[in-house]
Amino acid sequence: MTLTTMLTKGDNMLNLQNLQNQFSNELEKLSADGGNLLAARLFTLLLFSSKPLSLQEMADQLEVTKAAVSIRIRDLEAGGLSVKKSKISDRRDYYYVADDNSLVMAETLLARMKQFLLGTESILASWPEESEFQEDQLEDYHVAKKRIQDFHLIYQLVFQRIDGIEDEWRSKRGSND
Repeated sequence: MTLTTMLTKGDNMLNLQNLQNQFSNELEKLSADGGNLLAARLFTLLLFSSKPLSLQEMADQLEVTKAAVSIRIRDLEAGGLSVKKSKISDRRDYYYVADDNSLVMAETLLARMKQFLLGTESILASWPEESEFQEDQLEDYHVAKKRIQDFHLIYQLVFQRIDGIEDEWRSKRGSND
């Protein structure tokens, strides 16, 4: 192999690593609390891997302990984002990204959004009457109520617009294969 070929392959690996890091960073942003860095890195590692990986392989690549990987991979597995695979000739378990991982992730986000929508409905349903507040609190009362109504409205609109999106996703996904 020539030096140029080695450098080109190294650059491609670096570019793939950059893409992997970018994707992992975006995953972390999806969670309101910043998410779990290791879980995002594990999921991204599996997403970018063409073959199932063992706990040790993941730990080595991410430079963390096998125990830490074991804990977080179980979370991904419980969430439907990764799948465990055993090999008859090997005592180790291997993990790969679930085929419908994007749908599972979207459903998880939508479930959180639905909880928020229901929470705003509950708050607005029990919103106290204006007469229960002192005059100096009325401006804040009206501003807060309007803001919560706006949250509620945007989430209602989102759910109206995404009705049937899973079927559309499956249809478009099938046509891309």
